[in-house]
Amino acid sequence: MKISKRVWGLAALVLGALIFMLWLADLLHFDKIAPGTVPPQAEAGKGREYVVREQTIPQELPVMAQVMSQTLTQISSQVPGRVTKLHVEAGSRVRQGAPLVALSAEEFQARLRQAHAGVSQATAHLKQVSADHRRYQRLLKEGAVSPREFEAMEARYRTAQASLAQAQAQVQEAATLEHYTVVRAPRDGVVAQRRAAVGDLAQPGQPLLTLYNPQDLQVEGEVNDEYRSHLTPGMQVGLTIPAIHYSGNVALTEIFPISTTPSRTFKVRTERLAIPSLIPGLFARLSIPLGESRGLLIPQVAVRRVGQLTMVEVMKKGRPSSRLVQLGIEVADQVEVLAGLQAGEHILIP
Repeated sequence: MKISKRVWGLAALVLGALIFMLWLADLLHFDKIAPGTVPPQAEAGKGREYVVREQTIPQELPVMAQVMSQTLTQISSQVPGRVTKLHVEAGSRVRQGAPLVALSAEEFQARLRQAHAGVSQATAHLKQVSADHRRYQRLLKEGAVSPREFEAMEARYRTAQASLAQAQAQVQEAATLEHYTVVRAPRDGVVAQRRAAVGDLAQPGQPLLTLYNPQDLQVEGEVNDEYRSHLTPGMQVGLTIPAIHYSGNVALTEIFPISTTPSRTFKVRTERLAIPSLIPGLFARLSIPLGESRGLLIPQVAVRRVGQLTMVEVMKKGRPSSRLVQLGIEVADQVEVLAGLQAGEHILIP
């Protein structure tokens, strides 16, 4: 029995519609990966195995600190005046006696000229009185003047001498005030901050500059009271200054006996640091040794970071598989593992 073309066409149409409906229902997969998760695995043989062992771990107390200067000096003027010139900028290195700030000096120069004029006048007056004094001495010997007249002359002579001394003192005072119109560096150092500008009115005691000595820098931190018994003057502690990439050991030279009431902490200071790139105010970190403990250490290169997660490749049956781990402190090129591994397990180091 022959099937007509109309029947074949109808069958093909029904079959096509059925396949289309199955495809819409996502029941047909053509070389697609089924949804789900596959644990990531590293390639076997891409690295070396490391046996996790329990080791001795030094215990340290991290302390936030900062670089400070023992000789942070506020530079101010000793006389009032308007700033006319600044000889330095922030960061300038200066020598003792170098000019820093110049103030208007017209008023003090006028006082100095007036004082010099007073000295000239007093000198001329004393010269005249001295001549009269010598003449009276001669007349007294000859009996031409009475002793009372000579005593009056003697008083005039001493008054003239005192007037000259007073005028000379006024010259010295005016010269000193005129000298103070140039503010000079009291010691060698570096300008940490400039607080004045040309045209500002400076008053005595008003800070114009801040100066520090780069040879007198220390690190100061605050330690909780409960660790006071662990510290002794002279003990070595670790020091890290991230901004200048410095890491090393320093000695504690000062342990303050008084604690801060609100925070229950006490201050500690290190020895002076002779580091060329060190400046006051830099963040630092002190590591105070507290003894030793036992724990797991693995090489830092074995740790793989995925966002905020830390993972290692654990070897099982010759193949690595990823495992989350919780890390602790870093010790040289190793890191402590707090959770996720056990002693005796093998991990892969790429």
